Amino acid sequence: MDRNKILSDYDYQKFRQGDIRSWSGQKLSQFLIWDFSNVFGKMIMGKSVPESIIKDSDIFVKKYKKYLFFFNCFDKIFQKLMLFFKPLKSNKIILFQKLKTDLIIYEAKKHYFVGLIVQGRKDRLFAVKNFISYMGTTDLYLCVNNYLKDGNTKHLYELISKTENKLKIIKPDYIVLGLDSLPIDRAVIWAAKKLGIPTLVVQHGLEDSHMSLFDYKAADYILVWGEYFKDLYVKQVARRPEDIYISGYPYLIDKNYENKISDNLTLCYLGQNYEKYNKDLLKIKLETIKQLSLACKKAKLKFIYRPHPGDDRELLKERLLGICFSPKEEIIEDTFKKANIFVSSCSTSLVESSMRGKISLQLMNYPVESDNFEELGACHKSFKTITELEKYLEKISNSANLEEFKTNFNNNYIETRYNSGERFLEILEAINKKEKIIRLNKI
Repeated sequence: MDRNKILSDYDYQKFRQGDIRSWSGQKLSQFLIWDFSNVFGKMIMGKSVPESIIKDSDIFVKKYKKYLFFFNCFDKIFQKLMLFFKPLKSNKIILFQKLKTDLIIYEAKKHYFVGLIVQGRKDRLFAVKNFISYMGTTDLYLCVNNYLKDGNTKHLYELISKTENKLKIIKPDYIVLGLDSLPIDRAVIWAAKKLGIPTLVVQHGLEDSHMSLFDYKAADYILVWGEYFKDLYVKQVARRPEDIYISGYPYLIDKNYENKISDNLTLCYLGQNYEKYNKDLLKIKLETIKQLSLACKKAKLKFIYRPHPGDDRELLKERLLGICFSPKEEIIEDTFKKANIFVSSCSTSLVESSMRGKISLQLMNYPVESDNFEELGACHKSFKTITELEKYLEKISNSANLEEFKTNFNNNYIETRYNSGERFLEILEAINKKEKIIRLNKI
């Protein structure tokens, strides 16, 4: 089997139309496993992605394998309990993959019977705490792990069969995903396609126009943050404009922060874990943090490094003695309250800081092509080198008015004026009408 092949736009178009009966074992393995690896692996920051997939799968299975029996028993009991309460809600069922934001789920829960796709203990705890039915996927990872070890496609057919059986029990009317590129996401979408269940994927992070996109190809509908991303997906992923909806930014943004002149201006560098997918990029991260810390000392600014959730904090602390890290459990909202200036290469959090009226500066010093946030209206300024940034920090430090460094944020890039929960319900109603027409045309 040629694992280096990538499915074509035509293949994905036929898949979304429901043409999957003739797909061979190779096409199935490309769809479920290798397309993500092959596309991402060709980028400089994705050099180590194949072994990363295998490693992450192995870690997850080892962590939860001993809990599988308990999870299966608990899942069945809780599922029966929740189905008992189903008549108290709308007849419509929406099954959510746990999104990065809970706003959409909470709003949908007011009007629909809501279920969750969960992985481990944390997701289950969220579901139980909020009295939400769920579909467990912990056992599905074992199928993926077995395939990665021996390459036998029987494990992938088992993955599809198990996923289909789980969906038959819940019988959702819609499935809403936060990703549609990884193996479990794709197994859910494949099974949903066989069962005639429409799938939606919600944009989960910033996408760069310089990169080959591996997301947003499989689900029926896409919910994006702004017009910019809608245009990008039409162009790069060959999606129809009528299947893409602008839902706006799905997080609450507090815009009431003030940038006050003080003797203790603080700069926070927002980390990104490029090195997870290309180990060679760790050196650049370490040098960047050290040089930024020195630049802040010269400009009389306090320096904080906020690690990416995927960072190896212990390794970084060993290599970065004397550097101030944000506390491990500190939420991003509290970090925004602490600092006046935020710097990153292309972090979503940098754009968030700009939305909040913070001084937001982009440092494009990685050997990775990325969009220029300044040109997009998503940050105040962009710099190619730390030397350029250092000079600008001195200007900020000596300024008598920090308001001149704030960004007039571009809502065409990311729409910030919607209530994402209410907007989701509007989009779902539009999709519901569209699906009714599709069903009538098939009769």
